[in-house]
Amino acid sequence: MAKSFRLTAEEKATLDRDGFVVRKAVFSPEECDRMGRDCDDLSAQLLARKRGSKNVMGSYMFERDEDILVTVKWEPSDPDLVQGIEPFAHVSPVLNDWGHDPRLVDPCKDLTGQDDLVLFTEKVNFKRAHKGGPIILHQDYPYWAPFAKVARDVVTAMIFLDEASRENGCLEVAPGTHKEGVQPTWQNDGFRNREIDTTKFDMSRLVPLEVPAGSVAFFGSLLVHRSLPNTSVHDRRALLYSYQAAGNPHAREIPRPFKFQSETDTQRATPVT
Repeated sequence: MAKSFRLTAEEKATLDRDGFVVRKAVFSPEECDRMGRDCDDLSAQLLARKRGSKNVMGSYMFERDEDILVTVKWEPSDPDLVQGIEPFAHVSPVLNDWGHDPRLVDPCKDLTGQDDLVLFTEKVNFKRAHKGGPIILHQDYPYWAPFAKVARDVVTAMIFLDEASRENGCLEVAPGTHKEGVQPTWQNDGFRNREIDTTKFDMSRLVPLEVPAGSVAFFGSLLVHRSLPNTSVHDRRALLYSYQAAGNPHAREIPRPFKFQSETDTQRATPVT
């Protein structure tokens, strides 16, 4: 009988209290190295294709490849450095396979309360040594809600491919915020209205997740989180797979109510330093 990776009773209690669960040593160093190479290969392939315009939306800079339905996120402080790629499973069979690993899917069944899951979206984050910038304080739900009916129920498994520390910009989470609904966001007409208004949030609630490579964090769409710049000499890369109940379309298949176009300077958020 195949091994089950479902959450334990203790993990379920932690999830209910904090809104996230972390498992260490889920993937071996060899597996992390292989996934890292797969991510670098994907980045190289997309860089060879890039021909579109780079547009600032909120705190980020995007370039959309409509031919293959992939968005590249660039470092605003270094527009030639890739910060992230989303989605990717449909253009990378090897990375798609990792997203179906039971070590990721089984725990997410307990997070969703569903036994039949499919991918909603996938993302790779490259937080390069000395150059990787911040991921602004946010919840995932406001980004997905405008186009996905099941946005509130989507859950994410985040694989830490490298050791995560304060110095290299580890994930920071606010325990308990999954029970508080949607947090106040910046009020404007641009993409920044999906980012949490930090003047209305107690930043002392944030807890850094300093974990070894191969760890996985599981959380839902309402958990407040962010990450700071990488000031270390080491990269901090992560793979994120987001899941939903079967029968729902993948995010790339759903028309978006917004286009990837530049916003005015007044709509840009101030970078976190």
